[in-house]
Amino acid sequence: MHLRKITVDEAYDKDTYAKKLAMLTTGFSGADIENICNEGAIMAARGNKESVTIRAFELATERVIAGIEKSMPKNEV
Repeated sequence: MHLRKITVDEAYDKDTYAKKLAMLTTGFSGADIENICNEGAIMAARGNKESVTIRAFELATERVIAGIEKSMPKNEV
């Protein structure tokens, strides 16, 4: 459902991407999965890619789970 509007790499079909996302997102809400799909598309766009790869979805999953890295002020290190 969340992959409908996303152009995925032609190395695999959308069913393969859906199965990989299902494995990566066990127990996630629909909103979390949609967030991962969007984040994967953003990562691909930042890399000037025309499609989203499985690796982009893996990195997006890590980013959603761990959150965006925040820099700490120097005096708190």
